[in-house]
Amino acid sequence: MSSITGKYLPPLAEADSLAAAAAKLEQAAEVLSPAGLSELLQKHVSITHARMKPGHSVVVAHSDLAEGAHAWTMLTNDPDKFSKAQLRAQGCDQELEVHQNTGERFLYSGSVWADPALSKELAAARTALDEQEGREVNWQILRFNPRRRVVAVVDAGHHPKVVRVVAPGTDLKLETARRWRQLGLPVTNVSALGQRGTASIAPLWGAGDLSTHPYAPAARTAGAAVAQLHSTGRAEACGDRPHADPKQAAAALVRIAPWLAEPAHRVAEQTAARLQRSLDSAAAEIHGDLSPDQIILAAETSHKIRIIDLDRAGCGHPMRDLGSWAAACRRDDRPELLESFLSGYQEHADISADDLNAWEAYAHLSSATEFYRHRQPDWPQLTLRALERAEEALNR
Repeated sequence: MSSITGKYLPPLAEADSLAAAAAKLEQAAEVLSPAGLSELLQKHVSITHARMKPGHSVVVAHSDLAEGAHAWTMLTNDPDKFSKAQLRAQGCDQELEVHQNTGERFLYSGSVWADPALSKELAAARTALDEQEGREVNWQILRFNPRRRVVAVVDAGHHPKVVRVVAPGTDLKLETARRWRQLGLPVTNVSALGQRGTASIAPLWGAGDLSTHPYAPAARTAGAAVAQLHSTGRAEACGDRPHADPKQAAAALVRIAPWLAEPAHRVAEQTAARLQRSLDSAAAEIHGDLSPDQIILAAETSHKIRIIDLDRAGCGHPMRDLGSWAAACRRDDRPELLESFLSGYQEHADISADDLNAWEAYAHLSSATEFYRHRQPDWPQLTLRALERAEEALNR
């Protein structure tokens, strides 16, 4: 049994209050609460993503449960951020709804198309797509990470396409996709959309991902493909993934879940010690965010796959990918996908069990904040379980 099992688990209301307090902003609890936000906006919304900069801002993405429309709300004490958001919205013929403006605190909302960091990129992508198709194209928003990324399905051409629009640009991702295709890896044919280098378009391929259609032979194919990627060595154009820092991950977790401070810091210390050897080893090209939902199947029971979402690809330790995959499979209770993936991988490359377990622990720890960020109703239990799984990996 994990030593974390039986640790104090606060009621949801208390956990929410402690997490909101970490923002160090008045009204943060209202913005971060689905009920409070729904009352503010005068419509029933679900929070899909939350992000905070303590003492500076809180931003949440939300969807209208009646209409399905995606939007965002921001609370900040930064007047410059507020004024720039207004100007950028006006520049794209969008409007912001200002809920509060005291001169010191600003609370405002906008549609996905009025996102201050994405509005110009979205407008350019829509224009390029409409010009390409000779008509106005409908967008179905799949994912919206405010100020970072929009993923949508569009009815372009004879078959639907997937469009991704990001704030920092897609040049590296497009180059990565081209290089992987040249290596014979199963990735979709991604191309640039427009001229700004911030949007890409790809065919909407397959029947769904491995998380929704778990099929062991497809996981085996994925393992073999990832082993091939890791065996190619480091490409000149491959940038380094951010350094793994378990202590930083623990600090981020403790900000929103201070009741987990002792086990979080202890797991971080142990993980850092175990990772030290693999951090110093030679880097390979990796996916960077590998999990069953990043593998698309041609059909529900097909071993033919495509690897998607290369935004975090770069150079790092190969066991980082395997640890990420293992953590996702254990979280979703899919041992068959883990076993098949590792079997396919081992046919082409070696696995260090010690390194794999250390990287799995890191994956559990570094993703423990995601349950709150996505405002899952049982996030305290899921967060505690993530720490337990990290400890289990270290003790395996």
